[in-house]
Amino acid sequence: MSGQQVPEQGPVPVPESVPVPAPRKQVIVPEGVYPPTAAFSQAIRVPAGDLLFVSGIIGMRPDGTMPESSREQIELAFENLVAVLRAADAAPDDVVKVNVFIGEAFELVRDDLREIRARHFTRDFPVSTLVQVAGFASPAYRFEIEAIAALPPAGAA
Repeated sequence: MSGQQVPEQGPVPVPESVPVPAPRKQVIVPEGVYPPTAAFSQAIRVPAGDLLFVSGIIGMRPDGTMPESSREQIELAFENLVAVLRAADAAPDDVVKVNVFIGEAFELVRDDLREIRARHFTRDFPVSTLVQVAGFASPAYRFEIEAIAALPPAGAA
């Protein structure tokens, strides 16, 4: 039917949809690998997005003083880490990777460290490396933790 014109229909309306946010992180549970021995995951996949890299955090008070005991330094370091995360609109459960440095034998801090970690990392535990070091930047330091967190996309709640 040449010469006949098809009536213009205009744009097809697209139904409005509510975007579903992608998870910030996905815990990978590999088969055939030993289970985690503490509150950590073997691997975490992070979709492309914002990442927060947190420098080594120590158990130092705002006035520059430090507790003497390892347990108090570990507790305070985790509190400081949470404060840094909150300043970036993140939370401990957004953390995907931690590097933990201890200044004394693991056997001496194991129970305190596990208990404090489990209180702060409650699900989808971050991948983790624990290293006993011969020394820190200051002889007063007994513990340090650095972290990487997966942040929500800008503007997401």
